[in-house]
Amino acid sequence: PDTDRRNSAEINLADNALPIPIQVFLWKQVGPFVRPKLGKLHEASCMFCQHAATGHHELKEACKSFEKVLVQNIQSGLKPDLTEAIKSIPRWRLIQASLPHVMHAVSSILYNRMKDGNIQSLGAVETKLLYTLHWIILDAVEECADEDFERGVIHASPFYYVFSIPTITLFIYLFAPICNNLKESDFQNFRLENGLKIWQAMWEFRHPDAPCFVTHCKPKPKFLNGKHLKNKQHFGDVFVGRK
Repeated sequence: PDTDRRNSAEINLADNALPIPIQVFLWKQVGPFVRPKLGKLHEASCMFCQHAATGHHELKEACKSFEKVLVQNIQSGLKPDLTEAIKSIPRWRLIQASLPHVMHAVSSILYNRMKDGNIQSLGAVETKLLYTLHWIILDAVEECADEDFERGVIHASPFYYVFSIPTITLFIYLFAPICNNLKESDFQNFRLENGLKIWQAMWEFRHPDAPCFVTHCKPKPKFLNGKHLKNKQHFGDVFVGRK
């Protein structure tokens, strides 16, 4: 039994593994958003930004790459090793791994706009990133499931097309403090109107109406050297440790 559990844990780790070229790609895209190069001070000293209509040039390229690879599923123009890596894993696995990076990019640029006092309207970068975020949360599951079905791939687990609890926790951690800086008028753009229901629910302290937020779940048993980690006994609010 211990061997079976260990094998099961190793299989789960293998299924969740992400090829190195994809990891590098994702970190390169999110890098411009998390580096301390955002805001008016940088744009005033950056030659590229001075000649750009709005925003930092790296941000524009990153948000274009996110939409091209994740939403449009276009791989032309990518490095050969990255293209091969993307083809080696299911599309849903790529999207699952990408969501935390997209969330960090969106929250970072929204926070910096708020910090600079520039929250009157969303620019092209914010619109593209929010569109990608909305698509991943609301539409990616159905599109990936349809593609798998057409290829004859059927997943027995009802939890295959859901995001992990840590990913959803990260969404709340990043966006709950800043969601009130978004306004309903920000989502009148036809590309963003579908995502309004996510933020309306956040404004009203409700679960957004999307499967990843409302699907029932239960904790998975953790393994350590092939053995279950035993929960400490507790009585009411009193937890009793080992003697």
